[in-house]
Amino acid sequence: MEFLLEGMVGGRYYRRTLGPGRYVVGRASESQVHLVDRSVSREHAILHLTDDSFVVEDRGSRNGTFVNDQRLEGKREVGIHDRIRFGAIELTLLSPEASMPSGTGAPKIRTGDDSDLAKTHISLDDLQVPATGQAALFQAMTEAAPLLVQPKPLEEIFQAVLDLVAKVIPSRRTLILLRDTEDDSLQLEASRPSGREQEELMMSQKMLRTVLEDRNALLVTDAQADERFQAQESIVAFDVRSALVAPLFDNEQVIGLIYADHDDPFVRYDQDQLRAFTLLANLMAIKITQTKLIEEQREKERLAEEMATASRIQIGLLPKTTPDLLEYSLFAKQRSCYETAGDLYDVALLGDGSLVIVVGDVSGKGLGAALLMSNIMAGLRVLYEESADLARMVSRLNDQLHGSTEATRFATLFVGRLDPKTHHLTYVSAGHNPPFLVLPNGEHTELAATGIPVGMMPGVPYSTADVEIPDNALLAVFTDGIPEAFLGEEEEKIFYDEARMLESIKRRISDPVERIGKGILDDLFTFLGETEPGDDITLLLLGRWRNRDPERTRPS
Repeated sequence: MEFLLEGMVGGRYYRRTLGPGRYVVGRASESQVHLVDRSVSREHAILHLTDDSFVVEDRGSRNGTFVNDQRLEGKREVGIHDRIRFGAIELTLLSPEASMPSGTGAPKIRTGDDSDLAKTHISLDDLQVPATGQAALFQAMTEAAPLLVQPKPLEEIFQAVLDLVAKVIPSRRTLILLRDTEDDSLQLEASRPSGREQEELMMSQKMLRTVLEDRNALLVTDAQADERFQAQESIVAFDVRSALVAPLFDNEQVIGLIYADHDDPFVRYDQDQLRAFTLLANLMAIKITQTKLIEEQREKERLAEEMATASRIQIGLLPKTTPDLLEYSLFAKQRSCYETAGDLYDVALLGDGSLVIVVGDVSGKGLGAALLMSNIMAGLRVLYEESADLARMVSRLNDQLHGSTEATRFATLFVGRLDPKTHHLTYVSAGHNPPFLVLPNGEHTELAATGIPVGMMPGVPYSTADVEIPDNALLAVFTDGIPEAFLGEEEEKIFYDEARMLESIKRRISDPVERIGKGILDDLFTFLGETEPGDDITLLLLGRWRNRDPERTRPS
C-alpha cells in the first residue's frame, strides 16, 4: 500500500507519495522527505512504512514532532487523515485514492485511483496535424515565435504562455505546474485567472502517470458525464466540463504540465485543440528549459565574480610587506585550493619593538572558511596592541569567535611574540600543527600545542610557552595542507608528511630564507606531480641570521 503526504512547505503546495520503506524527514539535503524550513531539524524524524502501517519516530528534534497537535515521544502509528507536524510544517496523511481536504491555501493536484482512462490522448512522439487543425496550429506558431527568441525571466515566460493559451484555447482557468527537482512533486508556477488560491485541480494517479511519464497529452470532453469522475466532488463543485492536459516536454524530459478547463457545457475541446495545446506545451517547455539554463549560467557568473571579489579582499588582508629586522629574515607564502582560503598568516612589528607572527587554519573550505578567516584577522589586529598577554588575547578571540559562529566552525592558531633583542619567543599554539625549530646542525624541536582550537567552546583557558631562537636557527610555521598533501585513493594514500618537509628544510638550512621556502614548496609540488592539493597551503619561515639574504623577502 502507498501513502500520500500533503500540505504546505515554504508557501508552496507539497505532495509526496511513499511506499513501504524507511524515510528520513529533515532539512538536510540528503533526507528522503526533504522539508526546507528553519523549524525543521536536519534529521527531524523517521517514517517507518509497511504495506498496512505508517509509523512516525521523532529523532530528538529541536521543535518537536506532533500528531494531531500532541507532541510525539518516541514512535507512534499514524492513521489516514491524521495531521503530522514537523516543527512548523504540517502535513496530512492520506491514501492515494482519498480526496484531499480543501482550503490549504494553494492550488492542489487531486489524485484518485481511476480504473480506466479515456482514449482521448495524443503522444508527442507521433504528433500529426490534420488539415482541420492547421489554422489553430499556425496561429499558435505565429504567436509563439517571438517568445522563443526573446530573452525574458521565467515569471514573464509563464505569463506569456498563459496569454498565448488564452488566444488559442478558450478556457476558464489555465495552470502551469513544474516538477520539483528535489522530490519530483508538482509545484504551481502560474495560473490564469490568478488569485483563486482555494481552487483544486482534479487529476487521477493514472492521469499523472500518463502525462508525466508517458509524455501523453489528454483530452476530457465532458467531465460531468464521465463515469470516472462522478465520485469526485471537485468536478461538481467547480463545474468542470471540458479539460486539456499536456506535458511540458523539452525534447529530453517532461519538466511539468499545463492544464486548461472550461465550465461552459457548450465548449467542448476537440482533437485539433489538443494538438495545438500539445505543440504549444512542447515549445514552451523548450523555452522554459533554455531560460533556466541561461539563468543558471548567469548565476554561476555572478557567483564567480563575487568569489573573485572575495579573493581580492582576502588577499588584501594579508600583510603587504614583512618588517625589516636587523638579525631576522622572513618568508611567507599562501596558496588556496579554491578561490578563497581558510588559511591565514600575519606578521606585525608592534610599538614596543616586538614582532608578532600568526599562522592559522580555519575548519572547512570555501567562502564560509574565508569569512571566518577575515573575522580572525580583524580580531587579532585589534588585540595586538591592546594586550601584551598572549594567553589572554587568544582567550578573548576564542570567546568572540564562539559567540559569533556556528558550533562546527573553529580554527587552529599559532600566535608568537618575538623580542628581537633577546631572541625570546613567547607563543600560544591553539591546536595547531607543531612548528619546527631547526638548528644549524640539523637537529630540530617541535613547539607543542598549548590549548585547543579557538572557537570550539567558550571560557577556555590558554597557556603560553617560551623558546629561544638560537643564532642561524630557522622557525617553520605551517598549516596541515603541506604535511597532509597526498597521492592515491582513500585507502592507499601516500602523504607528503612532516618527515619529507623536515628533510627539505635540513638540506637547505644554510641557504637564504627565501630559497628555503621556495625549495620546500618545490619539493611538495614535485611530490604531488599532476595532483592538485586538496587543502590550503600556508608557510611562514623566520630565520635568525645576518647578511645571508641578498634582499628582504616580500610575502606572496
